[in-house]
Amino acid sequence: MKIMPFGSNWPLVRLFVTLFAAAYLAACAASVLVGANFPDPLVEPLPVRIGLILDEELTGYEHYEEIPHEATWTIQLGEANAAMLGQLFQSMFLAAESVDDVPLGPEDRRHLDGVLRPELEKFEFDVPRGRNDVFVEVWMQYRLRLYEPDGELVAEWPVSGYSKAEIGNRERALNQAAVVAMREVGATISTTFSEQPQVEYWLQEKRNEAALPAETQLIE
Repeated sequence: MKIMPFGSNWPLVRLFVTLFAAAYLAACAASVLVGANFPDPLVEPLPVRIGLILDEELTGYEHYEEIPHEATWTIQLGEANAAMLGQLFQSMFLAAESVDDVPLGPEDRRHLDGVLRPELEKFEFDVPRGRNDVFVEVWMQYRLRLYEPDGELVAEWPVSGYSKAEIGNRERALNQAAVVAMREVGATISTTFSEQPQVEYWLQEKRNEAALPAETQLIE
């Protein structure tokens, strides 16, 4: 049998190595686009009108993490952030509309009482690595900042959410855990927003300001 010299087979060897490497990398890469419908909070709208800053960092949020000897994960949370927070604040206030930044311009100051800027500042997850570990876990922390229309900071505080989902398909389980954690964040924001001491005082000031024109008309 005639043995072909190794050099003559090198293009085939190189092609095989390239295909193997590509297949290996694809098998070790996991991508999750987090998305779901978020329920409206069952709360009475607060009597204020809010400008809402959902910046590109939030609406394009992507978490990238390499787990040694396991996989490289890309988790896209931007669309879910926009859906969850936009819907949440529309339900929590008399009105909520997008603004670019603070301080507000003169036109917006005439009809908006304040500005909210949410930030997703931490995102962590854990996937099973052993036979006895059967849950995907997700933990995230948002930070809310409330401003006066002129840009003065009223209050800021963190809000966290946690969830876990039993493993089946890893990507599907991670999506499920992330969605439930986000729903927990939304529920916490809607039920504790007005309980923040600075926010409670701010809301009372806005109520007093709204009552002044009515009282003035009664006196006249």
